[in-house]
Amino acid sequence: MPWESLGYLLALLLAGLITPGPNNITCTVHAVVHGKKSNVSLIAGMALGFISIHFICGLVVDYFDEDGPVGMAINAIGSLFMFLIAFGILYLGRSKKIQNFPDVVPKLGFKTGVLMQYVNGKEWAMVFMLMSKFLSDFGGGVIGILTISTITTSGGILAMIVWSNLGEKIKSKTDQPGFVKKTFTILGSLLFILATIISIRGL
Repeated sequence: MPWESLGYLLALLLAGLITPGPNNITCTVHAVVHGKKSNVSLIAGMALGFISIHFICGLVVDYFDEDGPVGMAINAIGSLFMFLIAFGILYLGRSKKIQNFPDVVPKLGFKTGVLMQYVNGKEWAMVFMLMSKFLSDFGGGVIGILTISTITTSGGILAMIVWSNLGEKIKSKTDQPGFVKKTFTILGSLLFILATIISIRGL
């Protein structure tokens, strides 16, 4: 196993741990609304979706052009999905129903977690990049795919757990309307900015 390639993957994991991406922000908001324990099935779905994308990308990396029409369509759908989530979070932060958000925000489960990965165009692009650059370094074939997906998925799960715990801490202050509104506005704005950047880069 090349140490340089391993170092690159670990750097990506660190970035994922501290970066407010779609999965991390969703886990935070969901934990604020329903508690961190409600994120177990959501994170499980995200992890399964992430792993399956690794296998799909790894198996077709030599035949699929991420800049082709299919890749562009995935990126467009993913960007739209992220914008919808961002607007939803921003709306909730400004809503008068903020104190009753367990009643107005549905619980997200396993299926939603999986779906979020499949419409995340940035995630597809990143995994294709990882597979095209490092698959052979980690043994190629199923072994290489398993190695890379294990490393990156482990980091992703750790990140989502950390951000879920952040949401739990915020939940303890939900009796302060001003604090909750400000928090949701910040999280929604971050996701909106991220979706904008991804959309521009995908053009």
